[in-house]
Amino acid sequence: MHQMTKNMLTTFSIVLLLNVVSYFVFFRWDFTSTKRYSLSKVSKSIVQANQKPVVIDFYVSDNLPQDIQKLANEFYSLLKEYKSLSNADFIVNTIVPDTKAKEFRATKAGIKPIYKEIRNQDFEKIQRIFIGAVFHIGTQEAIIPNINFDTPLEYEITRLLKQANDQRKPTVGFVKNHGEARFNTMPQFISEVAHLSQIQRVDLDSTADLSDCNVLCIIAPQDSFTAKEIAQLEEYLANGGRLFVALNHAIGQLGNRNSGFINRTGIEDMLEKKGLKIKYDFIIDNNCGTIAIHQQYGLLNFQSNISFPYIPIITNFSTHTVTYGLNSLLLPFASSIEQTRTSSGYEFSPLARTSAISGVQQAPIFFDFQKQWTQDDFNHPNNIVAALLTHGGNNSAIIAITDADFVKDDIVTSSPTDNIKFAVNAIEWLADNSGLIQLRNKFTTFSLLEPIDSNLREALKYLNFSLPILLIAAAALWRYRRQRHKRLERSEPGRAA
Repeated sequence: MHQMTKNMLTTFSIVLLLNVVSYFVFFRWDFTSTKRYSLSKVSKSIVQANQKPVVIDFYVSDNLPQDIQKLANEFYSLLKEYKSLSNADFIVNTIVPDTKAKEFRATKAGIKPIYKEIRNQDFEKIQRIFIGAVFHIGTQEAIIPNINFDTPLEYEITRLLKQANDQRKPTVGFVKNHGEARFNTMPQFISEVAHLSQIQRVDLDSTADLSDCNVLCIIAPQDSFTAKEIAQLEEYLANGGRLFVALNHAIGQLGNRNSGFINRTGIEDMLEKKGLKIKYDFIIDNNCGTIAIHQQYGLLNFQSNISFPYIPIITNFSTHTVTYGLNSLLLPFASSIEQTRTSSGYEFSPLARTSAISGVQQAPIFFDFQKQWTQDDFNHPNNIVAALLTHGGNNSAIIAITDADFVKDDIVTSSPTDNIKFAVNAIEWLADNSGLIQLRNKFTTFSLLEPIDSNLREALKYLNFSLPILLIAAAALWRYRRQRHKRLERSEPGRAA
């Protein structure tokens, strides 16, 4: 009896000690193949370098649906992991906005409620849900207004910590004076870039120091670059510069002319010397957008939408940080790209291709809106329309895409595509030196169980309830029989007590 009491006290002490340690030290084992529940080296280094006190107000409603509750638990666990690594004060306040005053406080802080339809066998209701966080880092304040499954949680938290400690945003320069796209034609794109960086206009024909720019953007130039300007770009790249190039190489004129031609600017020759050749053609793809044309039937004049293969919808992406999570791009009048052998030291990587039912037409061309397209027209599949050049020696990089209108508002608002996301991803990847951009692909996902038969589900429910009881009863019976056998052995004549 004394030994049993001693064992119970020892077990109780160990359990108590583990609970005390787990309260102060947070850790978890991550057995996922993508390590999505482990902090990356980038996040660890940024949170450990932070010396500013961090206070996080996590607003989360009560009685959440199961999927959102899992997401809330994962976000809170992630915050605890940051807290365990922080060398500064790190406080997480969980606030349940269950009163009007707390709801007002949440909305005033910038937390946006969402409305979710909840259906059950007995009722149906619309639930108002708050799930967002306000970060107070030193004297700065930032918010994640709504946390959902499309929110890269680790990226957002680490980004806010990095921004609070590094006030200098990367500088993105937009080259001008060659008829490039004006900012007012692509306000959504410029707004997204401005959120991540400082923007400036760059004149290559001046004495401006290009080394101040983390990334140079060349968007839709119409006029040719001079030899001096190309030399400036070459020098910028030789010193580790980064370029984002979007060219309207193939020009389509709809209206009176209905024709297409190639516009050369000199950037194409520079890219070709580095291993990326933009061909003199127009992409056609069976997976394409539509255009509106006027038709006349008798005295009636009406407008109709027709499929237009010269506006390919791109859904075939390579595995890369820039393209991760993209669904589609809409590229009006694009040309194909091919790799060429050079001694420049640049490595060529495709980023986006046309579909398996696509082809090319050599310029110049005439657009026939009445053409009946056949399989024979799409005889050149999987054409590259966006590619990456990287140089391991000087750390320079170029991302090129053979359409520039894809970031203009009249295109991005006409169809639900990821045009802006691709462009912003490309610029952020080029500007990033810390590796933070890689975390944008790290989403919180939960594996779903396959649906099972109701009878099997009922059987599993009862098994889940009864199995622990049966196991405990079996263990008790085995222990009872073992003790009984020992008593019988000790009671036998001639056995020492």
